[in-house]
Amino acid sequence: MLNKQLFGRKLLAASIAITLGTFQYSGLNTVYAQQQDEHEHTQENMHKDDHNEADHKETEHHDDHEGEHKSGKHQNEHEHMEKDEHNHEEGHNDKHSGESAKADEHGHGHGDEEEEGFVKMTAQQQAMAGIQVEPVAYESHVNEIITAPGEVVNDLYKTTLLTTQVDSRVLKRKVVLGQHVKKGDVIAVLYSLEIATAQNQLKVALSEWNRVRKLGKQTVGAKRYVEAKADFEKNKEVLLAYGFNQDLIKQLINGKNKYPSGAYPVIAPHDGVIMEDNFQSGQYLPAGSTIARLVDESDVWVDALLAPEIGQRIPVGTLAKVDIDNKIFPAKVIHDSHAIDEVTRTRKIRLIIQNQDHVLHAGLFAKVFIELPVKEKVILLPETALMRSSDGDWAVFIEQEPGVFKQQEVELVNTINGKHQIKGLKPGQKVAVKGAFFLASEMAKGGFDPHNH
Repeated sequence: MLNKQLFGRKLLAASIAITLGTFQYSGLNTVYAQQQDEHEHTQENMHKDDHNEADHKETEHHDDHEGEHKSGKHQNEHEHMEKDEHNHEEGHNDKHSGESAKADEHGHGHGDEEEEGFVKMTAQQQAMAGIQVEPVAYESHVNEIITAPGEVVNDLYKTTLLTTQVDSRVLKRKVVLGQHVKKGDVIAVLYSLEIATAQNQLKVALSEWNRVRKLGKQTVGAKRYVEAKADFEKNKEVLLAYGFNQDLIKQLINGKNKYPSGAYPVIAPHDGVIMEDNFQSGQYLPAGSTIARLVDESDVWVDALLAPEIGQRIPVGTLAKVDIDNKIFPAKVIHDSHAIDEVTRTRKIRLIIQNQDHVLHAGLFAKVFIELPVKEKVILLPETALMRSSDGDWAVFIEQEPGVFKQQEVELVNTINGKHQIKGLKPGQKVAVKGAFFLASEMAKGGFDPHNH
């Protein structure tokens, strides 16, 4: 019995030991598995870290290499710029030394490379091209001469149309076309019934006035005296209105009339030339008909046509010269039309010329030279000094130093006496007044070949 109990206890203890051993083994396996997993995870992380560290190092190495490359490039560019600057300074020094000293085996100076906008030439080359250089300066007291076409016309202020004041008939012609007449000369003799009536009425009024005047005012009374005098004066005025002058009326009053009743002469009121005589002997002329046109040619007009902006700048009294048939006549502006012609879009300026020898006649063409003072100081250059730049503006060539020319743009203000008024230059600057075309062509080609190749 005791042995069975003892055996049972041993068996229970063995079972417990086995069970504990199984749990211990299972725990160890679990721990081992966990440790294995942690080890593998650690190894994997360590591998990843090593890989990332390798990539990072490679990146840093690449960045360092690229930085070194950029640093080297920058250093090369800096060295290249210093080298170019050094070469430029050497070239600049060579240019001056080449211009002041004798040069290479070809006999030309160094530094002949052309800079943009510059042309370099030797004295010999300038002489061959005909280049002439002059300093610019302000000019004062300049008279601008404006030229314009013109035409000789008659002086209308000294032109008279001789017309009939009443219905008349031509009795006799006394002149011919183009004839020079003097003041008081008879142009023609006309007859009019109205003139005859007026002459008779004047004679009646004259007789009454002479009788009343002899009797006196106290005898005939003041009213009759005044009426007789007024009637006489009225009939004189009628004949004056019909074209009679004071001399003809005086002859009629004194009974020394050379013409029969109703006949009357047409008399020249001033010296002149018969420019028109549209009448014939025996012709009936209604009142208002033109008998003749009498022109005093002691002076003539010249009508000049100018651009509106120029014409308005010319005041009355401005002196001028007029070329007619290659003869020069002094003239003076007497009138400005103040209107623009609708067809020609020009402004008319009228000048007067003394024509004492009667060599000028209406219809002759003329060339007018009007002298207009310029108020300001101006710089004037000849046509040969101006050229068009690459962008189309006017330009000149300035001599910067002997043999070195630079193109400079200027403003063309006006043309005065064949020269151009320029703005944009300073007094003292040396300008190529001749040969600018050659300089422009050389600049367009890139410069003059220093070896004449």
